[in-house]
Formats: sequence, C-alpha cells, structure tokens
Amino acid sequence: MFAVVGVLVFDGASLGVAELGVADQAAAASRAASAELVTGGTPQDAYDAAWANIDVGSGDIDLPVAGFVVASDHTVTLTVERTVSTLVLHRVPGSDSWLTVSTTSTHRPG
Repeated sequence: MFAVVGVLVFDGASLGVAELGVADQAAAASRAASAELVTGGTPQDAYDAAWANIDVGSGDIDLPVAGFVVASDHTVTLTVERTVSTLVLHRVPGSDSWLTVSTTSTHRPG
C-alpha cells in the first residue's frame, strides 16, 4: 500500500516540478527572443533565440510556432509545452491531457 501511495506522490511531484521548470524556461525564452528583436533581429531570429534558451534535455518539450507572437514594440509572447514522464500516471487511459504542462510568458523590453 505504501509503495502505491509513494509512486502516486512521485508522479504528482513530477508534474509539479515540470510546471515550475516550464514556467522558468518560458520566461527565459521570451526574454531572449525580445532581446534578439531589440538588437535588430528578425522574428525568425527571435524564435531561434527562444529555442536556444530552452533546455531540450528535460523531456519532450515544444515551442509551438502558433504560440509565438511578436509585437511591433518587440514584446514577445510565447508558449512552452512539455509532456511529463511519469511512472504510472501515463498508463491511465485518458491521462494524456494531465501529462502536458503548458506555460505562456510575455516579455516587454525596457
């Protein structure tokens, strides 16, 4: 019984840690993208700078193009998504939506 509870607690903690990590990565990525635009970069350069600031070694992570928005004042809004690896939760039917954490971050230069 304790083992089952322990595994569920571990999976829950994995989701919580992933949520915090994705939020940090989204903030860093939006800052980097905005800075790239301020220095004369193109929106593609900004997107590349955002990707360069995301730790792809931390799991199945994505920076959807549809969630990447550049404003005329060099403000960047982007969304980072990560699918979390779990011990048991991923085996539960219909749990796919629970295992994807997503955070949107906006950075306005200045």
